[in-house]
Amino acid sequence: MHLTFAASFFIIFLEFTGNLAVNSKPAKNNLVLDGGKLTNFKIKTMPQAKQILEFECSQARTITRKLNYNDPEGNEVIKTHFLFILLKNLSASIPTTPNPRQPDITAKPCKQMLETLEQEPEYFTDCNRGLLLIAEKVYFTNPNAAEKKVVIDFGADEDGNPRGGLVDGGHTYAVLLEKMADESLADLPIFVTVIEGAEEFATKLARARNTSVQVAEKSIANLELEFEGIKKSLGEYSERVIYFENESKGEDIATFQIEELLALLTALNRDLYDKTTQPTIVYTGIATCFNKWMNKKNRATYEKLYPILPTIVETYEYLYANFEKFALSSGTKKFGNINGIETSRGKGRNKKPVAVRLPFTGQSVRYKLSKGFSMPIFAALRFLLEERDGKFIWAVDPKEFLKKHGDKLVGQILEAHTREYGSNPNKTGKSKVLWQNIANAVIIHSLEERLANK
Repeated sequence: MHLTFAASFFIIFLEFTGNLAVNSKPAKNNLVLDGGKLTNFKIKTMPQAKQILEFECSQARTITRKLNYNDPEGNEVIKTHFLFILLKNLSASIPTTPNPRQPDITAKPCKQMLETLEQEPEYFTDCNRGLLLIAEKVYFTNPNAAEKKVVIDFGADEDGNPRGGLVDGGHTYAVLLEKMADESLADLPIFVTVIEGAEEFATKLARARNTSVQVAEKSIANLELEFEGIKKSLGEYSERVIYFENESKGEDIATFQIEELLALLTALNRDLYDKTTQPTIVYTGIATCFNKWMNKKNRATYEKLYPILPTIVETYEYLYANFEKFALSSGTKKFGNINGIETSRGKGRNKKPVAVRLPFTGQSVRYKLSKGFSMPIFAALRFLLEERDGKFIWAVDPKEFLKKHGDKLVGQILEAHTREYGSNPNKTGKSKVLWQNIANAVIIHSLEERLANK
């Protein structure tokens, strides 16, 4: 919400003076400053029982409302405090634990905010939603003075860590801390909203206020332990999956986004996609796969696949790693020149080798492969599955199947890609006809496999 929206109610621009006094020890989950520059996002231990921020401001506005507006006898209230804080007075000790998403100073929203601060700082206040905090108690030590002193008490849990803190505005906070040492921005007013008495529905606030960022939903899902079944089923492979926004596994570790993993599960979900319906959505709309999995009506169908999750990711990477071999075996020539396949073969002096490290098996391949090629084949492997005792198992070993038939399937994909879809990988990946043809081929080959094994 822009400041101008809030201002339409009752907020007027105010200048604030005074110095900020904060606890000397850093709180848990703080953004740490080194010489005024944001250096890391390390978690610090909070030794004191409570986290209290104290600062002076010239004016503030407070609204009080009943928590349950339908209860005339109720006395539980929520207080919302609207404040301006000058950048020079902004604390580096605001707890960030309630925010499900860790900020990334290199992300696009941060870059845009930094650009505004550097080029047009006068527009920043009105164009930014500011910071939203939840607190146990907010009070003014000198409410009648010209320059009020406000105290924000975030409370503390049984371990001494703050219960409240930053709910929304993590990227804004990171950017502001990055620019705190800039003297030209010292008097920049920052819009801060503090909700007092909201600890009990902190998670709901986090969900509501973070949906403005597209990928925030997975961070919320992780916060609410929605991925625990997947993590348990993946075993050690779980460490290679990114479950929440800006999660870091280390620079040298190849990773797989949870949305991509859910796309693989969607591709193999035989309850959602039968012989006549094709899961092209795993190529055209990966976010839709996430939404399908989040739908409680579908969740049980996905859980049937959990026991074989390790073999699912291994099979996908086997297909990816051997795609070139299958292509060459099918008679495909000049693999590196196919549109949709990026290899080390490029133009110009500055060409750089293309290498993809597969996160689960650790294999390294020399090309990047369009999912428009791999997904139709992988999705068709769902016809190698059988349901037993409410769970899916492989009736035919998928890697052995690909060893025997991978060249035929890849050849069929690449031939259609060239002859029917104008070498356009996007058209190839979207073709329901092609997906159906590949599915039919897998069904036929799998029947042959099963008959041969009887």
